[in-house]
Amino acid sequence: MNCISHYLYVQSFSASFNSFFIYISDNDVDGETVDCGLTENMIAYLFDKSFKKQLKFRDFTHRNKEVTVTLEVVNPEQQTCEASVSPANQRLESTCHRLPAVISIPQFPQDVQSRLDAKEPVHKEQKYRNKIIGNLYDMLSQCTMYPTNSDYVQIVKALIGKYPFLRDVHGNGYHTWHSQLKRKFKTERAPLINNEEVKRVKEKFRQARSLKTPEESTSTCPKRLKPSLESCIVGEDATSVEAHIKVLLEQYRKLHPDMNLVKDRMMKTFAWRRREIAEGMSTEDLLRRYPFLRTSAGLCDEVDAMHPSPVNICHRISENFTSILPNMLKLVKDSPLKKLYMEAREDALAEDIKGIDFRGGLLLLPSIFKEKIEDFIMLGQKNPQTPYPTVQLKAQGLKFALSRQCQSVVNVEGIEVCSCTSVDEAFIAAFCMYFVFNMAYPGYLKKTLTFLQRLIANITGDGDKSLPVTVTRIVNLLR
Repeated sequence: MNCISHYLYVQSFSASFNSFFIYISDNDVDGETVDCGLTENMIAYLFDKSFKKQLKFRDFTHRNKEVTVTLEVVNPEQQTCEASVSPANQRLESTCHRLPAVISIPQFPQDVQSRLDAKEPVHKEQKYRNKIIGNLYDMLSQCTMYPTNSDYVQIVKALIGKYPFLRDVHGNGYHTWHSQLKRKFKTERAPLINNEEVKRVKEKFRQARSLKTPEESTSTCPKRLKPSLESCIVGEDATSVEAHIKVLLEQYRKLHPDMNLVKDRMMKTFAWRRREIAEGMSTEDLLRRYPFLRTSAGLCDEVDAMHPSPVNICHRISENFTSILPNMLKLVKDSPLKKLYMEAREDALAEDIKGIDFRGGLLLLPSIFKEKIEDFIMLGQKNPQTPYPTVQLKAQGLKFALSRQCQSVVNVEGIEVCSCTSVDEAFIAAFCMYFVFNMAYPGYLKKTLTFLQRLIANITGDGDKSLPVTVTRIVNLLR
């Protein structure tokens, strides 16, 4: 019997019970006495000279002897549900319970609570984060083991409201907490494989996944972003554009091209070029028509035209990345690549080689997102196995590339696009190619490239989603 049913039932017999109460209270008759059993003589003694009251009380105790009544203040609008008798299923069956309008965050374990009271950034240490999430899980799981998105948001907002210094640096402020709490529930539900509710939900998502078409991991064509045809072409037509392209081709053949003229013609053909890319022009044809996109400077200029800023993209990446470099290096775990970097850095101190920290940081960056630099930068003449931009170093090893200027080639879709003289120049050129050629980030490097775009290059688009939780967590640790 749920709380609402109890409440209505108690109201129905409360009048009768009140009439008996004055008699039984004076004779030390309580619930335990009634439960043990009252004889006919005892009832007659309680209600002397009234057969009617004796009959009513006997009937009352007979009907309600085995019912435990709990009086609670019940909100008529609040939805509740019956709890299962089985302890293993008790939480799972109460999925229709709604959280209260105002969430009260409970006290945390002493070691966590003392730090929270001192306003220490405990969210940067995983063991304290886990304890906080554990407490939130215990609290929310009392209502349901399948919280809705609004349930998660409500409880993590309450946490941030009480302890504002736990906010995420980027985004809505609670994205990492939201994600971690969801994972906690998923982990706790995993062992309950025999529960009917778990089976039902798993079957629902299994059917949904079976309807999706798997992506071709070995595709030779990169995934393209959704094209935009909103560029406004003013004062140019096919004839004038062809004339500008002719000038560009002539300048490209020169040993010392007039770069002012080149930039002017590239800007005049910019909107036309972006439309050609959006309409599906191949990379090979694009490079043939606009050969200055084969240079690292031309790629950077194109991105600056797409995403205007007072500071060009090369300087933005250099300045912003250098500012977080000390904290980033602290997050890098020991690895052969980090050992090479430390050795190259020690050698550089004796020879006063500049830029080694910047280059080393770029090479180590994917590791903090558990991604591999080998998927982006490779040594030797081996052909890239991916159509996405890759850097091919023509050096004896990464240690040499860190400490010296080294020749490199940036490839995309099997085409050698441009040559560079250093690993950092090639790194930035390859990054710019994603924008120039309208490519989506590949899954194996998505977190690293998203971090570079949003936090280092400060490039955002109208259709950009919120940062992945892994990236947001790293941002919290770097600031």
